[in-house]
Amino acid sequence: MENIVKAGIFGVCIGDALGVPVEFKKREELKKSAVTGYLEYMSWNQPKGTWSDDSSLTLCLADELTKGYDLEKIGESFVKWVQYGRWTAHGKLFDIGGTTKHSIARLIKGESAKFSRR
Repeated sequence: MENIVKAGIFGVCIGDALGVPVEFKKREELKKSAVTGYLEYMSWNQPKGTWSDDSSLTLCLADELTKGYDLEKIGESFVKWVQYGRWTAHGKLFDIGGTTKHSIARLIKGESAKFSRR
């Protein structure tokens, strides 16, 4: 079971790293020039193999779940991601979605993770 979980998490990160350079590209454009390997310095101006906020938050969550389920600790992990680049590909956050940013800002202000969603 452990290997299945690891494989799933690695799959998230690998797929994300393949997609980061072409994020926001239209399907028609990608059909003409399919992604067949790691690309760099395109949509987000990041080096090859860079994963995004999606993988970082997945890794934060997985890391905390290995210690048990504690919603506040999971929220603290997300705050560390924003403030210190925890579980980022290169130690620095380069993208965050609007709703995620809003929710984590509420955590930073001291709101309980139970109530930090929009």
